[in-house]
Amino acid sequence: MTRNVFHFDPSDVDLPAAASLPAAMGVGARALHVEVGFGKDVRTLRTAEREPDAMFLGVEISRKKCRKFCEKVARAGLRNVRCYWGDARKVVGEMLPADSVDSFTILFPDPWPKRKHHKHRWIQADTAALLVRALKSEGQIVTATDHDGYRDQIREVLAGAGMTEVETRTEVPDDDRSLFAERFERIGESVTWMRWTTTSSG
Repeated sequence: MTRNVFHFDPSDVDLPAAASLPAAMGVGARALHVEVGFGKDVRTLRTAEREPDAMFLGVEISRKKCRKFCEKVARAGLRNVRCYWGDARKVVGEMLPADSVDSFTILFPDPWPKRKHHKHRWIQADTAALLVRALKSEGQIVTATDHDGYRDQIREVLAGAGMTEVETRTEVPDDDRSLFAERFERIGESVTWMRWTTTSSG
């Protein structure tokens, strides 16, 4: 199995290097929601069950987590969920056309807390620009982090890319609850959940 493989139960579908992911998914006129780095969570599956008319794509760098996700999708009998195993930057930058995505969700990305490692953080100025390019008009980005420094960086780069912060919470809403959110809640750690849109709040 190669890195450029598009997974869904029960088979793997090889995509050409320049393939459009929404076209391969058969999105058509349906809304497309993308979660970057779903890990061990099932947030995408819960949302897909509630919104059967929309399409959902999970992107994950871990092969093991990707496989387990696909197994959960198959057991749930969901036909509106797809999974891509590989680099999310490649997916967002090369495989998602401009104006093709209704929302991105990025919950608790690795904060890489040491300054010398900040370059490894996923939400940077370059990836923010790629996310905004792929979003439709009135598209949204949802983020959550437990790290104050990363929160400030997210605010800076998403605002710099033209996004407007329209909602901020110090807890994660039920619709976006994740294993990490529940963990931080148990140990009393604060989090920042933010919702952003491509349109001005004014």
